[in-house]
Amino acid sequence: MGPIATTTDGRFIEAFVSAHVLNHEISFGKQDDWLGPGLGGGMAYSNNAENIYSFRINRIEPLRVPLLSRLTGPFRYEFLIGSLRGHTYMPNPANPGGTNPNLPNVINPGDPWVHLEKISFRPTENLEFGFERTAIWGGQGHGPITIHTFLKSFLSFASPGGNGKYGRDDPGARFGAFDFSYRLPFVRNWLTLYADSEVHDDVSPIDAPRRASWRPGLYLSHVPDIPKLDIRAEAVSTDPSSSNGASQYGHFMYWETIQRQGYTNQGQLFGDWIGREDKGGQAWITYHLSGNEWLQVGVRNQKAAKDFIPGGTTLNDINFQAVKRIGKDFEINGNFTYEHWKAPIYLPGQQTVTTTTIQLTWFPERKTSF
Repeated sequence: MGPIATTTDGRFIEAFVSAHVLNHEISFGKQDDWLGPGLGGGMAYSNNAENIYSFRINRIEPLRVPLLSRLTGPFRYEFLIGSLRGHTYMPNPANPGGTNPNLPNVINPGDPWVHLEKISFRPTENLEFGFERTAIWGGQGHGPITIHTFLKSFLSFASPGGNGKYGRDDPGARFGAFDFSYRLPFVRNWLTLYADSEVHDDVSPIDAPRRASWRPGLYLSHVPDIPKLDIRAEAVSTDPSSSNGASQYGHFMYWETIQRQGYTNQGQLFGDWIGREDKGGQAWITYHLSGNEWLQVGVRNQKAAKDFIPGGTTLNDINFQAVKRIGKDFEINGNFTYEHWKAPIYLPGQQTVTTTTIQLTWFPERKTSF
């Protein structure tokens, strides 16, 4: 797609400042986050996209409230707000269906902002669950990013009527998530069932399970007679089974009429890597050499619907990872992936890709003085 640039611009992938205040971690900058129990992806938020500049408040110590915690157990909460980048499309309010060629869509609109909130509960030592909400607001043709528009987005649970969706009163694209992790009876020390889910235009996946996207999983913490070996498997779908066909053509999960690129930063989904109207799964077998060294084999599958991407797409890969410490300060992390994929809209036939990465990490001894 054109000549290769003569220079490469460096950028920070992760850089932030933080302070510990009254059992909260308050931070600003670019940093990883992962909301959900899954290893392969997080429906609401993951590190699939480049980190955004954001302000975060994270209750890192469980909070106990008299009387209430007798029912819910201890709980904790998280908050994030920041600006998204790389948004290039928004429908013209006067031509929402795109049928009038004389009223073109807006190109290179102002980028929207995102805020999300999550609260997690642990009523028993074997059960933990959480609720999350993501809202994307502002941008070209909408109200400016102010305290007023933030509060409107934060407090609104109803969709605007009439043409309000295309104007300054639009509270934004809203998504609700729910996840849980449960150590199963009779095998508490062995097997954990968990699930991550998200829904568009509903309060929670619990309220509308057939309209929700799901990532369920099972984790076997150790194999009988091989205590250093664990197994994990996850399935994932962003193609809801709702009878109204809302997910057709990719026009539902991670998509919205106005904020069509809303769940992306720099062109990549900051939710689950599986994408829009896709199905697939992942599995891993890991042998732990020590607490911070392991050997792992993983497999992955992904299929996109034909009504979304003409001809559909199929991805299958197997990957191998080895993490080894040399002394206590130096780590070598090697990964090899062998991948088969088919995407007729891009290239005919089946394609093969191999990828090898080696990461070297130095952990310097911490020195403090008072």
